[in-house]
Amino acid sequence: MIFIFILFISLVNSQIIEPPTRNVDLWDLFGTSTTKRDGLKHTREEVIVRLSIGELVGQKVIIPNLPWTATQDPNEQIPPDRNIPEPNPLPPNNNVTIFTFLGVPYAEPPLGERRFKAPQQLIHLPGDSPFVAFTLPPVCAQDVETRPTLFINSPYPYQSSEDCLYLNIYTPALKFSSTAENALPTIVFFHGGNFQTGSANDWPGHVLASRGIVVVNVNYRLGPFGFMSLGDERGNYGLQDQRAALNWVRQHIYGFGGDPNAVTIVGHDSGAVSAGIHMLSPLSRTMSGAEVSYHSTIGKPALAFNNTIKLGRYLGCVHPVASEVWSCILTRSTDDIVQAVSPTSVPSIPIEFNRYLFLPTVDGKELTAHPLWLLNNVKISNPFTVPYLTGLNKEDGIEAILEDRTLGEFTDFLQITHLYMKSWITEYAFRHNYTMNREAIIEAIESFYTYWPDPSDVWNIRQRFIELITDTFYVQPISQSAHLHSESGSRTWMYVNSYNFSAQREALGVLPSPLFPSWTGSCHECDLYLLFGFPFMPQHLLPPQLASVEWLQVDRNASQLFSSFIRQFVKYSDPNLPLDGSWSAHQPRAHWFLQFNYSSGQSLQSPGILKKDYRFEEVAFWNNYLPALVNYMTTTFPPEEGSVRNELTLFKGLFAFCLIFGIILIVITLSLGYNVCTRDLQIIEENRTRENWKNTRRLTSPPFIERREEFERVQKNRGWIRNRPVIPSP
Repeated sequence: MIFIFILFISLVNSQIIEPPTRNVDLWDLFGTSTTKRDGLKHTREEVIVRLSIGELVGQKVIIPNLPWTATQDPNEQIPPDRNIPEPNPLPPNNNVTIFTFLGVPYAEPPLGERRFKAPQQLIHLPGDSPFVAFTLPPVCAQDVETRPTLFINSPYPYQSSEDCLYLNIYTPALKFSSTAENALPTIVFFHGGNFQTGSANDWPGHVLASRGIVVVNVNYRLGPFGFMSLGDERGNYGLQDQRAALNWVRQHIYGFGGDPNAVTIVGHDSGAVSAGIHMLSPLSRTMSGAEVSYHSTIGKPALAFNNTIKLGRYLGCVHPVASEVWSCILTRSTDDIVQAVSPTSVPSIPIEFNRYLFLPTVDGKELTAHPLWLLNNVKISNPFTVPYLTGLNKEDGIEAILEDRTLGEFTDFLQITHLYMKSWITEYAFRHNYTMNREAIIEAIESFYTYWPDPSDVWNIRQRFIELITDTFYVQPISQSAHLHSESGSRTWMYVNSYNFSAQREALGVLPSPLFPSWTGSCHECDLYLLFGFPFMPQHLLPPQLASVEWLQVDRNASQLFSSFIRQFVKYSDPNLPLDGSWSAHQPRAHWFLQFNYSSGQSLQSPGILKKDYRFEEVAFWNNYLPALVNYMTTTFPPEEGSVRNELTLFKGLFAFCLIFGIILIVITLSLGYNVCTRDLQIIEENRTRENWKNTRRLTSPPFIERREEFERVQKNRGWIRNRPVIPSP
């Protein structure tokens, strides 16, 4: 036991990063490279860029063995005469020079008084001039233990901090003229991670930039640091960070050879949600000329107020006024806040009516209304004109499996049972606010995605579970988004990536890579591996988790083809290749999409197969059937409670019969009672009239009057009556 403990301590110590050897300031908490190197001249591998905010020093990086240059790609060129070969053929292997500027700040650090506030514009680069941009910056504060990954025991390679508003810039050319014709198109990339995790450092843009594109990767605040809100003007700081980065690009990208008037926003996952919001926001709409959205779309606003109050209670901020809770949260440390929102904490903050605690909200400024409402209410006189390219991976749903660390620790993500899937569906129905007919909703989803040939087959249950997650989180919203964008006037294209790294290895008889198990298929980030050219990337430039992957030639071909139609879209707002125009745009009544599934021997001049109506039955199930089932106002029971349902039906019938019979009986009784009472009153009235008549007749009869006069005469004689008027005789 002591030996194990000592071994554990030694392993932990071996992973501890040594403290920096120079002074640490707020701009360089982790020794990035903001310190001036006194007495040293720039080397041949270093380049300097002069901006209005200061000077930047970057590095030259050589990308070897590429089948293209920044200005020429044989697969995208149309020769003047097809019978005449290319006059300037490229050699089979080219070395392309890329200039990198890593960790470039685009706003003041959101620390101290600037914490939980809108980003402040950067007036001057920090530190002594020039600013040395050699090292990747810290990532934004997040719980790195919850990121979806196959390698759950591998440490995250980057430090995290609230001081994280940095850019990583990759460009193939710094020499340019002031004319737009010689400037390069620019991609601004927003990483994914569901607004909870992720970093620009995960996606080095060297190879993508070698295609003749300036690539800008953006860090933005995540989780509560970027999206905590009280439902008022506070919040959406992550979106404001992105807009500040777009402003920075517009002002300074000329210094890196880019064209500020040819900016394309590319987003993945939550970055795609951000791209959609900027496309709809009046504050950001004019900052890009096109949009590429991967694996997600505009989302539902979060219940920000309740989640902020719950976070405050977890941190000990129990105050009767919401603004006091906000001020109290500001006093808590970064680690305390990260730990509070972590789903692995015990106890954890319950997540209600949404997938995560903190997401973008409708604040009336960044987002004036629900995105779906905005798209459905586009004026015909003012349609959207921004070209829109969207798509997904065939097995995007494995992301939700990889988020479950417990599943990975005990079963290596292999044991997905029917009970596990049903519990996930129940949690899904609760978080998505299916308060009406929740039991019927759960039963419908479970029945639709059950593998009926053998409900106990773990392998097929897992595949059906992946399809469930892919359909609800990706296929359904992306199909809806593509339809609404095309209907609102945007030229829209959609693709489905079916390229399977593991299947290609099986077909060629190559041992599978640990990163691509056979069950992952076209994984959640597979198209980004193709887009950023990871199969062509030198090993030392790849993210650490990908450094050991052995890429095949078929992977390189697929990457070249995939990045080619993205390059065409960025340059010309149309993804069709020069020698192929088969990719039809998505239309409101013709839902075309491109199935990308490159195989060995396929031509590099055709991007894929054009198809129509991707998984339309599943889309209809989520978009039409479930909402109709929610609105069906009745009490439902699962089939195993059929006897209870029959008893309830019988009880309802007997109760209705008794109720109707009782009402009829009461009506008859009241009617009879009314008739009896009316008749008695008539008899009483008749008797009273008859008695009055008799009395009147008796008093007016002659014998009665004579007796009365005799009586009064006697009384008068006795002196008993004085001056009393005498009743005259009739």
